[in-house]
This record gives sequence, structure tokens and C-alpha cells, in this order.
Amino acid sequence: MKIIKDKEFLKSIAHQIDLLNTVGGGVSETYTEVKKKKKSAVIHVWAAGVNPESFRIVLHQNQLTIFSVLQSQEDPQMAVPMFNRIFMLPPQVDQGRIEAIYKNGELRVKLPYHDAALHPRQIDIQQL
Repeated sequence: MKIIKDKEFLKSIAHQIDLLNTVGGGVSETYTEVKKKKKSAVIHVWAAGVNPESFRIVLHQNQLTIFSVLQSQEDPQMAVPMFNRIFMLPPQVDQGRIEAIYKNGELRVKLPYHDAALHPRQIDIQQL
């Protein structure tokens, strides 16, 4: 048996097999978990075999969409969605401070709360 020593060729073949498997009905096994904390919430996403460059996060109004696409190296216009999750954000999330970090195969999306949500303020009642 002859072993293929060209690593770039092997990477290219593996990518094409992933693409064809996904087109043929295969899926990326994706696990998501939302952890709520006192001052924020964090969405954890683990997706087997997904490159960090494949992740996309879109915020539109109170809807946060996290998805991944598998891009063909030969045809840049050919892309296959690998997974898609939509999260409805509660009003206490400060949308201007949302950030995402990818580390050790895990995507973390931090959802900090507004300061006003953390410190309720009592409103004085005026008597007329």
C-alpha cells in the first residue's frame, strides 16, 4: 500500500469529501448551550469539524443567528450551510456590547446585560 505524502492534497481531498457529504445530506454535529450568569449570558457552540472561519453571527433587532457554511475551495460561489441556530435575545441584553470568541474548538458568544437591568432604580411618586 502506497502512502500519500502530499499533505496539501490530503487536506484538499478531505475538504471536498466534507463538502460532498454535506451536500449529500450529512450534517455537522453541533451542540449549543446557554449559561446564564448574574451580569450576562454566554452561548457556547461546539461544532465538530467546523473551521473558525466558517462561523457567522448575525444580529438583527432582538434575533441573534449563529450559523456555519462550508465553502468550496474550487468554486468560491458554492457554499453549503452546516448548521443554523436562532436565539431571541431578552431586552436586558446590551446588544452594543455582544462579542464572540473562538478558542479550542468552542465558539463563545458573550451577551452582557444593561447596567439598568442589574441595578433597579426606584421611581419617586409625585403628589399633585
